[in-house]
Amino acid sequence: MRKNVNAKVFCTQEPDRLNFYLMADAEEIYLFSTSWHSQPIYQEYATGKPLDYLFRKSRKCRQQNVRSRAIRMIAFIEKEYEIELFRKTKNRKQNKFYS
Repeated sequence: MRKNVNAKVFCTQEPDRLNFYLMADAEEIYLFSTSWHSQPIYQEYATGKPLDYLFRKSRKCRQQNVRSRAIRMIAFIEKEYEIELFRKTKNRKQNKFYS
């Protein structure tokens, strides 16, 4: 994971769903929505969590599902917006230049 203090995952609340977003380089990018509403998950992500937080394991099934889905969507957004958020992506691009 690249150290990027500007990259955070946060969520907003609607009456019956949670919407998750990525804030990277002062740009807000939509990630996904969940149709189930969990107050503990909202409270945890409402202020934003850094990307390395997503890689922590949790015994709570919904918590782990949110994290794994966010990781998959961020990987997709890296390709779509051509930004480097994960260390693996950065290393892969550097190795292409040396080949």
